[in-house]
Amino acid sequence: MDSKDNFLKKISVFVESIDEAYLIGISNKGIVKRAQKDLLKIESIKYEIKDSYIRFEFDDIVCYIEENINKYKCSCPSRSICKHIIMAYLHLLENKDEIFQLKDINQVKKDYLKIIEDFKIEEIKKKIGEKKLQNILNKIENGVNFEVNEGSIVEVILKDEDASVKLLGQSENYICSCKNKDFCTHKAEAIILYKLKKGFVTLEELKKFKPKTVEFDEERFKKASLKVQEEIEKILVTGLSRASITTLDRLNNLSIICHNYGLFNFEKTVRRIKEDFSLYFNKNASFIKEKLLNELTSLYSKAGFLYNSKDSNSLKQLVGEFKSSYYEIPPLVLSGFAAERWKSNSGYEGITYYFMDNISAHIYTYNDLMPTYYDEVQKKNWNSNSPWKLNCSICDLSSISFKLFYARSNFKRRLSSSSKSYGTIIDKTSIYELNRDEITYDDWNSVLENIFMNEKKEENYNMIFLNVSKFGTTMFKDVNGEFIVPIYDKNNGIINLSVKDSTRTNMIRRIERIVKRQKSNCFFGRVYIENEELRFFPISCYDKIGEINNLTL
Repeated sequence: MDSKDNFLKKISVFVESIDEAYLIGISNKGIVKRAQKDLLKIESIKYEIKDSYIRFEFDDIVCYIEENINKYKCSCPSRSICKHIIMAYLHLLENKDEIFQLKDINQVKKDYLKIIEDFKIEEIKKKIGEKKLQNILNKIENGVNFEVNEGSIVEVILKDEDASVKLLGQSENYICSCKNKDFCTHKAEAIILYKLKKGFVTLEELKKFKPKTVEFDEERFKKASLKVQEEIEKILVTGLSRASITTLDRLNNLSIICHNYGLFNFEKTVRRIKEDFSLYFNKNASFIKEKLLNELTSLYSKAGFLYNSKDSNSLKQLVGEFKSSYYEIPPLVLSGFAAERWKSNSGYEGITYYFMDNISAHIYTYNDLMPTYYDEVQKKNWNSNSPWKLNCSICDLSSISFKLFYARSNFKRRLSSSSKSYGTIIDKTSIYELNRDEITYDDWNSVLENIFMNEKKEENYNMIFLNVSKFGTTMFKDVNGEFIVPIYDKNNGIINLSVKDSTRTNMIRRIERIVKRQKSNCFFGRVYIENEELRFFPISCYDKIGEINNLTL
């Protein structure tokens, strides 16, 4: 078969596949309508088939079209696809049987589908970049609402994004409803979804395209580890009794050094040590000398390991990361059900909001935080506007249901406040309509078995709901100021509800009122084991009609 016959077969299948809607997609409705009217006025169109193009001549206009829709030429001054090119395609559509006279067109159609089948994920990655590919794969992993129509052409409808893509052989001929003439992310997503649906690729094969392991600068880390060890040696040689208030400044400088060298976990530890020294200088009863010594010696040992380690996986665990990678996920309907205020020893305070996705029963979180380790920081306004352009204040997030579009999440299901994301409020959260059966307990033995004996532990694995049958007598432990309430299950099993921070006076008063009135029987919080006993830190509680009481706020 010569090149002319080969070209004829390919362009004939292309023309067989396109229709008026496709022509509108590559131009616009007005151009197509004008081309249809002008075509009726022309008495004849001359055309000549060459090895790789067809030449058209009419009304002193000469134009050329190829198999690639973008490789057109026209003698008119238009810089974009013009009515003359559309007229040429309309003429081909009306006279395709006479012009092409092909008998084995079905085989060529199969060849066109084979082109889509053979489109490599590596090629998609080259066209759109690794970051955008990760966004697409993450969305697919979370579930994408799409539809595939296979007719003369393959159409993939991306319902979540209100976009549709038509796939015609070579990627240059794909068109997207977003009107982007380049290889947009919709086209990339459409190819991958079509390949998935047809079994040309599997989810397991797609998972191989995860981000590369971060490469670490060994020399840079060695330099940082020596600085950390040098400062800790000075503190240990000076001793606690001779330490001065300037120790706080030195530790603050060390935390900045760790930050600049990219040592996230080291920075957090240094800020915890600084907080311990602050407790010591302020003669706070919660200061524990042994804890400070453990922190110092542990950090010194880790710095030594950092200096000597060459294993990238070990380094990654040791160093940590400042910022997780966030990827776009499909639209979500989320129900806020809890909010937790906290202050870390590493120099941050904030509120974590908890949301339930009723379809997957997954818990998502959003952190509204600010650093507290700088002087003269402004007071955080907890009633500021909510993220995602929701028409409410941020403090309302724990009690509303809303639909979130173009959401971005990391692998721990932490949501970001991306400027592209937006949401619409649906209703007030009904706590007893949430899909929370798998994390709700009324038998404390089940808590031990399901939470702590289960080897598969995801983020928030110990965040649960407890249905409390009755409360015991409240008490304070004088040694560390811990507030304790025994809570009983339906079988009279006991878990100690515990609040260790004696500064949470408002929280403790709220719990005391609940215990006294025996009002709430459902709590959400964090369960853990301490001294071989189950403990529970409460975050929110709910009355019989589902009203939310965020205990830490």
